[in-house]
Amino acid sequence: MVASLTPENFINPYTYEEYKTLIYTLAESSSNTGDKSEERVLATKINAQRIKRIDKQCELTENLINSIQNFKTDCVWILITESWCGDGAQCIPVISKIVEQSQNIELKLLLRDENLDIIDLYLTNGSRSVPKLICLDKNSNEDIGVWGPRPNEIQKMVLDYKKNNPNSTHDEFVNNLHLWYARDKTQSIQDEFIDLLNAWNSKL
Repeated sequence: MVASLTPENFINPYTYEEYKTLIYTLAESSSNTGDKSEERVLATKINAQRIKRIDKQCELTENLINSIQNFKTDCVWILITESWCGDGAQCIPVISKIVEQSQNIELKLLLRDENLDIIDLYLTNGSRSVPKLICLDKNSNEDIGVWGPRPNEIQKMVLDYKKNNPNSTHDEFVNNLHLWYARDKTQSIQDEFIDLLNAWNSKL
C-alpha cells in the first residue's frame, strides 16, 4: 500500500467520456497513445470497436448493483491504461458502468506512459501491466485496494502461457484471450467487483 496519492500527481486525467473521445479520435486518425507503431495503431482501432460494443451490450447483474448501492466509501478510482491495451478495452467499459451506479465513486483515467511514477508503484510481477485500478480514499488519498490488469482467470492463462512456452504464437494466444472475453460476457469481472466492493467498503 502506498501512503498517499494526490490529484497533483496525475498527469492529464480523463473522465470516461473524455477517454472514449480520445480513443475514437485516435482510431480515426490511425494513431495511438504512447510509443507509435503499426501494431498499436491497429490495436487502438480494434479497441474503439470493442468499447462501443461493450458499452452497448453490457448489463450489470442485480447482485453487482446491490453491492454498488451498499458501497458507502467516498473514493476515487484511478484507472491506468493505454489506447492499445486489449484488456483495457474489455474491462474499462464495465468499470465505468459500475461507477455510473454509485454516488460515492469518482473515476479518473490515466495514460500509463504519462504517469510512470504512479504505475511503477503498482507493478504486476515486476511489469507495468495495464489496466490497473487503484481505489483511493477521497479524504485521505490513501489506497484502499488495487485491481488488475485483467480478470483472475485470464491472468492465470497469461501466466501459464509465459511459464510453459506453448507452441501457439503470441497472436494466436491473444485471439484466444479475446474469445474468452466474448464468451464470458463480462460476468467474471462483474463477479470480481462484487467481492472487491464488499472488501473495500469494510476497510473504512
